Formats: sequence, C-alpha cells, structure tokens
Amino acid sequence: MPATKATPARTRKTPAEPVLENFWTVAEAAVRLRFRDKDDETTTGEKVLRDGVNKLGWPCHRMGNRLIFSDSDLAVIAGELANRKDKRAGRRSTTSGYRPRRKKAAAKPALATN
Repeated sequence: MPATKATPARTRKTPAEPVLENFWTVAEAAVRLRFRDKDDETTTGEKVLRDGVNKLGWPCHRMGNRLIFSDSDLAVIAGELANRKDKRAGRRSTTSGYRPRRKKAAAKPALATN
C-alpha cells in the first residue's frame, strides 16, 4: 500500500494561506448592493451603508481614514437585508391615526330677560 501524503497541521509555523478579497469604497459598495444607481450623484446609498455600520454593526474594514467593504462583508449585509420585514408593511390598526372628535356641548337654553 503506497504511503499517502498527509497535509501538515496548521500551526504557527505553517499558517493558513491568506485569502485576498476585493475591497470596495462606500460609493462602490452602495452601487454593488443597489442602494443607488451608478449614474446617481446623490449620497443616499452611502448614508445607508455608513448608518448601518455605525448604528447596526454591519461588517466593514477601516484602513487609514477610509471605510471599505470586502466581498464577504457585502454578502453578510445582503443576507441581513434579504428577507427583512418592512416596518411599514404591517397591518394598520383601525384606530391608527384616528382621533375622536370632541362632542359639542349641548346648547344651553337662553335665559329670558324681561
């Protein structure tokens, strides 16, 4: 029986090979996630990404003074947003936005003055 070559265990001496990913700026990531169109000059999609990172803890990388996203970061963000229930999509209650009108006070009979 021929000897099989076993892969060595990963230790400090033999670290795992690094995986290089594509990195995207905030504007490019907004286009890739379709938060905005490529031709659109507004920063709406960028604001969604920045707010998601700062408030919701979305994954990202900070290199130097820049916020960037890897392909795996974008996949996680897209997965979180995939089947998210919209807060506005629920059934509205019958009393939502309903304010009862004030009841008019009954007219008092006028006092007869002689």
